[in-house]
Amino acid sequence: MFRYFKSILILLTTIFLLVGCSQSSSKEKEKSSKELTLLFNFPTNTLDPHLDTNYTIVRAGVGETLVKISEQQKIEPWLAEEWKSKDGKNWTFKIREGVTFHNGKKVDAQAVKASLERAINDSPSVQAALKISKMEADGQLLTIQTEEVFPQFPSELVHPNTAIVDVDEKDIDKRPIGTGPFKISSFVPGVELKVERFEKYWDGKAKLEKATFAFNEDANARKMALQSEDADIIFRPPVENLEKLKEENVKIESVPT
Repeated sequence: MFRYFKSILILLTTIFLLVGCSQSSSKEKEKSSKELTLLFNFPTNTLDPHLDTNYTIVRAGVGETLVKISEQQKIEPWLAEEWKSKDGKNWTFKIREGVTFHNGKKVDAQAVKASLERAINDSPSVQAALKISKMEADGQLLTIQTEEVFPQFPSELVHPNTAIVDVDEKDIDKRPIGTGPFKISSFVPGVELKVERFEKYWDGKAKLEKATFAFNEDANARKMALQSEDADIIFRPPVENLEKLKEENVKIESVPT
């Protein structure tokens, strides 16, 4: 699984590694300079982080995992600031201090344990990937025992379906409460997701105030939305139109997949 996610870093850095970003726009000048509209090719019908195969809440900066992949494709801390294991089977993760969910609740080892238990119970693929047999929480320390010696276990926690959310909240499929720099303001399944900046984010306020993630499966429609300035950033423009878009003062960025 880790090898797969190394090849799609764009899923975890959507706002920063986007394909087709307009460089100048009269409409953009009328809009807040701290608000973006992003248009994607795959509709999202649920925001449940443990079931959503589009990994929407991680892409949108709403949810975070215990560890993440750096631009150098190395595992590095995220909600877990450090971890260790003496035998590759018994692991201790120290959950970062000072992190809160968007509802103000403190993120401790018990909250992380509950979220991972939900992911394992609801997703057979997560259960098979993590191979967890037992978890115990004590303050900010989460102890995990895997079913077997599993030295690559931390890399499996990169998977967006292990994103940490407050499981005590209702409507997780429509409004999950995560820990990221953005919180959900509205969601219309299959149409759009709107997020706004979480002012108390543990790693400092985001530069953007708001963002809209819209969905359209038609590549030409996404291209026209960019050209008409109805979208600031689009994902996967028509390949045959890339050169023409460059001529129209559009910035194109891509990553290998």
